[in-house]
Amino acid sequence: MSPSIAAVETAGINLVILVGEVTSPVVSRTLASGDTASSFDIATVTESGRVSVPVSVAGECDVATVGAELCVVGYVRRRFFRSGAGVTSRTEVVAESVVPMRRRAQARKVATRALENLSEFLET
Repeated sequence: MSPSIAAVETAGINLVILVGEVTSPVVSRTLASGDTASSFDIATVTESGRVSVPVSVAGECDVATVGAELCVVGYVRRRFFRSGAGVTSRTEVVAESVVPMRRRAQARKVATRALENLSEFLET
């Protein structure tokens, strides 16, 4: 088996599709690289109740206002960083697409694209 085939077989998939309400104001920060990153929380409702999920996105995120209903497509990442107490971590969703649900056709398009990629992965 070639190395590239082995890598594909063990690659796995990390996919998140969230539809929920923004519950915190967007916090934007400038990274050491000079790039901007934004973060906010989004709440979804599951059988066990309301779940708040931290979301991070590269650049500014103008559509994430408190109370807005969004569709977020991305992946889960655990990030480690230094804090006053030493090294700590945060698990978050890294958004590749953030679409207001008032634009349902666009939200459907990004979610469908993600699901098609998952389907292709499962068929191989």
